Amino acid sequence: MSRVVTNAGSSAIARSHRGDAVKQESQTLKFPSVEYLIAGTLPFSTAEEFIEDLTSVWCEVLRLSECVLIWRNTFSRTAQFAHRNGQQEYQRSSIACHSPIEDLLKNIQNDFPAGRDLQWITLLVDDAPIGLVGFDKDIATEIPPGWVSTSARLLATALTWDWNLTEMKLSALGEYAAGAGHEINNPLAAIKGRAAQLLKEEEDLQRRQLLETIGAQTYRIRDMIGDSMLFAHPPALQRCDLKLTELVESVVHQYAEEFRDRKISFYGNRKPNIMISGDETQLCVVLSELLKNSLHAVTDQGRIEIDCYEKETRTGNWAILRIADNGSGLTELEREHCFDPFFSGRQAGRGLGFGLSKCWRIVTGHRGTISLGNSHNEMTEFVISLPIETGGN
Repeated sequence: MSRVVTNAGSSAIARSHRGDAVKQESQTLKFPSVEYLIAGTLPFSTAEEFIEDLTSVWCEVLRLSECVLIWRNTFSRTAQFAHRNGQQEYQRSSIACHSPIEDLLKNIQNDFPAGRDLQWITLLVDDAPIGLVGFDKDIATEIPPGWVSTSARLLATALTWDWNLTEMKLSALGEYAAGAGHEINNPLAAIKGRAAQLLKEEEDLQRRQLLETIGAQTYRIRDMIGDSMLFAHPPALQRCDLKLTELVESVVHQYAEEFRDRKISFYGNRKPNIMISGDETQLCVVLSELLKNSLHAVTDQGRIEIDCYEKETRTGNWAILRIADNGSGLTELEREHCFDPFFSGRQAGRGLGFGLSKCWRIVTGHRGTISLGNSHNEMTEFVISLPIETGGN
């Protein structure tokens, strides 16, 4: 794959020259050439930057009041869409989706009803659909095939670049965690041992509390290193047949005392006998992390909901698990990066370390999806979709 990233200085110069070329070309061509499109989207450093530029160019060329790009993020296994209006206001969102690309539109329109009033073009690479572009129905201009195919190939290049970049990050994380685990755990063990020895001999209450804090923080550092290693190189799944609702209730039972003491309301509709095939230990980790995330976010007398139900699609039957709470919400930036282990801007009270990232890693390892749903009635919800399988398949 060719490298398309440049440094900030050369990017600014290239974009300045590009603007002059675009302005001159738009005066002589009835419909811009493929070079216009390439100049308007390259260079890029991330797929997000490319998609912003691509929707901007489509809006500019066709003088659109609306432009929507839909594609599937193959790494997170979510459907994503980017929307730009004539005022160049831009927004992005993602939803869990198991449908083929050509069926994504139906799912997206539930979250973006305005999409029903747009006309759509399928982006193909080697006859395989990779995305959809939607724009105003009253635009009668015929889009040249070369313009559409170039948009598709550029999108494929940007998504492949992001995939490779994420894989390299994970590989580097695994190597770092393995080395750091050995180098850090040894002195941590010495600190923990010495603190425990001093604690036995200490009678002063305040000093005892300080020593207990030291011991607890050494365990926290150890767990963070362990989480990073598990995230980079998760263990092989030990599959067995599981009833999803029973699994959920077993995890919730572990937090019954906190629910009772803090008077947190617990609701939900959980269909019994939904059978899945999965690693019981790993899925319990996912449920526990999401439940802890909600418990940290809600205030006393807050509300948490957990639903379990089935959903049938063209690609098979899916078990859906929804966990929602009325605690502190998330900003748009935090929503977009909440599963990203390399993002450091998480909000206090919404999970620390690799909690949500670990959930994503385990769920995708089960060929499922996890997404942060749109907020309804001031509820923040996470939705997990797992294929309904039995027999250890």
